[in-house]
Parts: sequence; C-alpha cells; structure tokens
Amino acid sequence: MAAKVKGFAGRLARPALTVAAGGGLLWLLASRLDHIDPQAVRDLLFSLAPQQWALALLAVAASFIAVGGQERTLHRHLGTGISGAQAFAAGMASGAVSQAAGFGPLTGALIRWRLLPDLTLWQATRLSAAMTVGFLSALAVLASTALVAFHATRYEALGWAILGAAAGLGVLSTLRPRWLPKPAVWPNGLTIAAFLGWAALDLAALTLALWALFPAPHAPAFSALLPVVLLALGAGLASGAPAGVGAFEMVLIFFLPAVPEAALMAAVVAWRACFYALPALLGMGWAALSPRPPATARSLPPHPAQHATRAETALLHQGDLALARTAAQTCLTGTTAHLLVAFFEPFPGPPEGASLAALSTLARAQNRRPALYKTDARLAATARRAGWRTLRIAAEAVLHPPAFDLAGHAHATLRRKLRKARQAGVSVTRSHDPHCPQLSSLNTAWSRSHKGERGFSMGRFSPDHIARQRLYVACRAGEPIAFATFHCAAREWTLDLMRHGTSLPDGTMQALVLAAVEDARRLGIPRLSLAAVPDLPAWLARMAPSAGLRRFKQGFAPRWEGRYLAAPSFGTLALAGAEITAAIHRPPALKAAQPAGVQRIPPAHDDDAEYEFATVPASWQRKG
Repeated sequence: MAAKVKGFAGRLARPALTVAAGGGLLWLLASRLDHIDPQAVRDLLFSLAPQQWALALLAVAASFIAVGGQERTLHRHLGTGISGAQAFAAGMASGAVSQAAGFGPLTGALIRWRLLPDLTLWQATRLSAAMTVGFLSALAVLASTALVAFHATRYEALGWAILGAAAGLGVLSTLRPRWLPKPAVWPNGLTIAAFLGWAALDLAALTLALWALFPAPHAPAFSALLPVVLLALGAGLASGAPAGVGAFEMVLIFFLPAVPEAALMAAVVAWRACFYALPALLGMGWAALSPRPPATARSLPPHPAQHATRAETALLHQGDLALARTAAQTCLTGTTAHLLVAFFEPFPGPPEGASLAALSTLARAQNRRPALYKTDARLAATARRAGWRTLRIAAEAVLHPPAFDLAGHAHATLRRKLRKARQAGVSVTRSHDPHCPQLSSLNTAWSRSHKGERGFSMGRFSPDHIARQRLYVACRAGEPIAFATFHCAAREWTLDLMRHGTSLPDGTMQALVLAAVEDARRLGIPRLSLAAVPDLPAWLARMAPSAGLRRFKQGFAPRWEGRYLAAPSFGTLALAGAEITAAIHRPPALKAAQPAGVQRIPPAHDDDAEYEFATVPASWQRKG
C-alpha cells in the first residue's frame, strides 16, 4: 500500500511543480506590471494597423507550415508510413493545441492518435516525445547561433559552447561509432538538417509575427528581437506552463528594457491571440469535428525472392538487406546512415527510368538519398540518361557452364593447380551439413587471418544461411580443410563464401569452384558467377589486396562484366562510396531470423557427388 501511495505521489510531483512554477512566475509578472494602466495597453492594441495584423497572421501561417514540415521529417525518420499530407495536418493541429494547453507530449500524442488511425497510442506518444526533444534541441542550436551571429557579448561564449556540443553530437550521430548505442532513433545528417531548416523557419516566422505587432514607434530591431524571443520560448517551454505564460514575458521584459512595458504587453497580448488562441481553436475544432479516417492498407507484399534473376538476392536471408516493392518491380535494398542503396537490377522485367523515380521516392520517405550499387551496364546507362552520375567500381567474373571446357591455353594454369591438389590428396564433396563444427572452425581461422568477415553486400558465415545454398567441402585425409558456398537461383549460381584453414594445398579452392561448375553444367544452369572484384587501373590492380583474388578468378577464363555505382549527384556518389565501404567493413551482428514474407525455391535435387581430378579436358569424373 505504501509503495502505491509513493508511486502516486511521484506521478503527481511533476504536475505539481509545474503548477507551482507557473503560479510563481505569474505572481512575479503581476507584481512587475502592477503599475501599468490596462487602459493604456488596450489603446495600444486598438492602434495596431490592419497591415500589422495581416503580416502577423501570414507569419503565423508560415510558422505552422514549418511545424508540419518538422512533423513530416520525424514521420519519415521513424518510418511510420504516414503520408506527407497527413503528417502535415496532424503536426499543425497537435502543435496548435499542445502549445496552448501545455503538457505538450501528452496533449500532442492524443491529438495525433485522434487524427492518425494508423498509429497506436504508443507510437503517437513516441512521435510526440520525439517532436518535443527535437524542437528543444533545435531551439538550443538556433538560439546559440543567434547569440553568436548578433554578437551578444554577455552570452556569446555560452552560444559557442552549445554549438560545439551540438556539432559533436551531430558528428557522432552521423558516423555512429561502435561504442555509441545503436537504436534506430538516431537521426542521420539529412534528418537533422531538414528538421533544423523547418525549425528555423518556424522560429523566424513566430518572431516576425511578434515584431509586426509592436505598436509604432516602439518596435525593436528584428535582429535584436530574434535571440530574445528564442530565449523566451526556451524559458516558457522549460516552465511547462500553458503557452509559457509568465516565463516568456519575464524574459522579454528583462532583455528589452528600452521598450515601454505597456507597448511590450500590448504586442504580447496581440501575439498570443494570433499565435496561440486562434490556432488552438482551429486545431481543437479540426480534431473534434473531422471524421476519424479509416486505417490505410499497408504496402503490397514484395515479390517472392525466387523471381529475382540475380542469385545474390539471397543475401536477403542474412537480415542486413530487404526487398523494396514499387508499383511494378522489386529490388534488393540496404540502408546506410544517409542512403537507400538498391542492389543489382529490379525484377521482374527490364530496368526502366520509372525504377529510378520509385527508388528516389522510397529514399525520400526515409530521409535518405538513393543510390544504385553493383548494377549492370544497362541500368547504369538508364541512370546516366536520367541525369544520375555513374562510376564503374567492379568487374564480375561470369562463366557459361554448358560450354565450359578445361582444354586450351586459357585454362593451362587451372589444370596445373588441379594437378597439385590431386597430388596432395584433396577430394571435394557436395555436403548437406552446414552445422558441421569443422566448418565453423575453418571460418574462424579464415576470419582471424583476414581481419574479420565483410558484410552488407557480402555473405557471412551462418549455418542457417548456408543451408539455403550449395555447399562444397574439400577434405584431405578425411578432414575438411576448406569449403565454398554458392547462391542459387533458377538460372544462375553465384559464388559466396570461400573459407579455409591456415594450411591449404595449392589448387584446393580451384577444385571447389570447379566442382560447382560441373554440377551447374549437368543441371543446365546457363550462368555461374564467380562474384566481383574491384575494377582498378592496371598499374594499381597489381598492387591491390584483391590482386590475388582477381588472378584466382582469371584462371577460369571468365567473361568480365562491369558493375557500377550510381547516384543522383557527384556529392551523393562520393557519399555512397564512403558509406557502403564502411558498411561492408563494419557490419552489424547477424540476424538469425529469416525475413517474413520471403519464400524460397530449393535448388533442383542432386545426388551426393564426390569428384576426383584428371588432367584431361573432361576435368572431373564422378565416382559411383
């Protein structure tokens, strides 16, 4: 019982403190203004010209449009799926009511919940809290900027300190170092910039509204009024009183001693009527009288993954990536701090300019910029015609298994490698046991020697993921020494993982790949990709860390196909290069669960096979 009483008292403490603080401020204000003649304030109010009222109302309208823009920015950041028009309307209505009624997070949440049926009460509360925190943060940054810009010497040092702290937090939020908590609520730079822009418009407009309502000739300079209003708003919000009454006026009186108090109070009364009372009435009327709209249907489910032409679309199952659905097509996408990255080409159907427009719309809905990664020459050309910037970044090694033959000069090195592997007693077997502990040990040894696994667009070791692939294991004296896996689609296989221990006979990895090539030829698979390597100038390629991997793939005499990075501008292209590189080298922990709604067609049934080496063109002979 005592605990319940204590909890109830704790819940009442903050409202009680708010009421006490507001009452104290109102008492101080009343005692400060007790000498003012109310008749003088009323006369000054009636002296305001119609054009002053008109300018103030236009500024108030601009301010609430900016509030709607802030709301839309947060909806995009939090991924609510609410359309821009709905977000604008709900943001303006909730802002109008909550700023006048006080207790902004609570009243704002209730108004949003009433107007947006797609949101739960918890989501509306979370959004309302984010709006409050975002606005207070923006107010602190913009007030500090005003103090610095207008050389408010007594407070300029404080302004610089706040701006420095905000810049540091912005950098951390954008770079997201490993030690920083990783909740999805961290905003990226685009979100911060958009929110600050809308907040700057909001604050400038409401200051303009107040400035327009000062009786002539008592209006201070706008540049002098702006930082004072920003500080007064912060004090009013901190007090928690409805409309910041008391705290707001006290700050204005303290920082504007040259303005007669009667004129100041007349301007504040007129401003509160325009900025608080009128919008609050309209907002409450809109929330109370407008019919509650029905919940909208969610987006269509994605095309099943097996419709993809690229086998690498199976990277979806590792949890880092997702399928994004447009009106007619689906593409594999991943996100970085500032980018929505589409991989390969959309499916089904040929790439079209509409795909780029849809990708841009999807990115904008997340406060991100669009980019294409590892796309083919055809889609890259489409992007160039649409005004995008493209860069060839990789070359993919592609084989045609039905026509593959070891005979000829092009495969001389490969035949030599296979002969060495056979002499070392290496055998290759198709395996169906991805949970074999030796595979994990091989992956651990490989990761240790290669400074960890890569992610994002590259596969990582996971038995659940390997169970969806074709797995080939190389053994020596009955012990696994290496393995390779392949993504499988209806008409394409793609090399994914290649793992081995510290001691590896020469030619072992070539033997693993060739086993898959022979199986693909027997099953009629027309395309087998050995995956891509960075496409570097010849003089640099020989010194790059990927030079050995390129030589390995060149031993199969593949056809090299260009792969491209594309983005709407040079700046976004450079950003994409930096953020995708970081995502590959610093992947998050693997997610074990398979994404919902994704289906998979298993590869065609194939009997277990073991292979032995030969030096004749029929490179593999199947045992048994």
